[in-house]
Amino acid sequence: MHTIDTSRFVNNTLSVRALVPLEEDTITGWNVLVWMMRSATERWPDRQSFSEALGRAYAMHVRAGLTGYGSRAGVEVVFEWIRPALIEEPDYPGQVLEIMEQVLFHPDLSRQRFEEACWMIRSRLLRQQEDPDTAAVLAALAAAGADTPLAVSISGTLEGLDRVTLEEVRDLWQTWRSMPKGIYAVGQLSPAVLDFVRSLPQAELSGFSHQPLAAPAKPYRVVSGRDIMQTSLVQGYTTGITLADPESAALLVLSSILGSGQKSLLFEEIRERHSWCYAISCSLIRFDGLLLITAGTRRRYLEELQAAIAAQIRRIREDDYPQSLFDAAILDLTDGICARQDFPSSQIETAFQQDLLSMHRTQQEQLQRLQAVTREQVRAVADRLTLAVTSIVQEESEHEED
Repeated sequence: MHTIDTSRFVNNTLSVRALVPLEEDTITGWNVLVWMMRSATERWPDRQSFSEALGRAYAMHVRAGLTGYGSRAGVEVVFEWIRPALIEEPDYPGQVLEIMEQVLFHPDLSRQRFEEACWMIRSRLLRQQEDPDTAAVLAALAAAGADTPLAVSISGTLEGLDRVTLEEVRDLWQTWRSMPKGIYAVGQLSPAVLDFVRSLPQAELSGFSHQPLAAPAKPYRVVSGRDIMQTSLVQGYTTGITLADPESAALLVLSSILGSGQKSLLFEEIRERHSWCYAISCSLIRFDGLLLITAGTRRRYLEELQAAIAAQIRRIREDDYPQSLFDAAILDLTDGICARQDFPSSQIETAFQQDLLSMHRTQQEQLQRLQAVTREQVRAVADRLTLAVTSIVQEESEHEED
């Protein structure tokens, strides 16, 4: 159990999580299960009564969800509740414990709750499918990560919903229940909560290893057309670098300079100077070693836009960009590291990833590592970028002109 003892926040936050294989056959079932776990329990067998119980516990919050970590999916349940020292009610700690016990050991796994979960998840997946930006990203990951966990959508699939059964979800529940958990807390836990948490089966979630995505022999290209007014472009570049690699800090700086920072080459040169897109940015899938560039544009600008993206990457490779962008990237990332202390969820995620990778650094060590990055290191990382996939969801021809 990893506890960060602090009175800085009004709420206590407790995260209970386990790692399971990220697989096409089970990921939809896990999505159904986490929806059911956060929605109702045997004591409160519908969403209304469960919400009322949370309200009586001074608006206690319960969340459950899935996060991808390379070849694994993190199954997490999170509890947030006001520190008992701030509540002058003797029954309050008991209410908190009862909710925790119900969620972790007695979720409502009835047929009615299963059908409700499937309906809600289907609606969410249909919305994702209809959104061209999301569709372009999912198509890019499916192509670049073919035959790897990267191609498995963490949100599940419509096909998976058609196949999943209540019995399979109940089997997943038994798997989750019996698994040792990683437990992380921020706040000041009462002795009763500490005793309850310590009674849970626990394990150190460490020693994780995952190879970065390999560059393909030839970039994939996926194109589809829709009756839409804006084209979505996604490009994925393999980096050969994961969180555990020494070059990961330089990769963060590169990403900020290129498109994830407040000031970036993609935004200033492509969006502001040439107006070839409505929006453009980049992000890192750090456990898989993939850099994604996403843009909203018009179909007629696609050729110029892709050439301009390549030109900005080439500028970093040639160390041909203003020092002000490099300095802004270091400053933005420094602020980001410091800002983690302002959010319990960020502190928990940082502690979890450090445990997962067996790579523990203090905040000061993280800052020193970032501030030691040089332009030459950023240039060397840029040399490793290889275009792996281009995914386009574009306007049909009748929408090519305004």
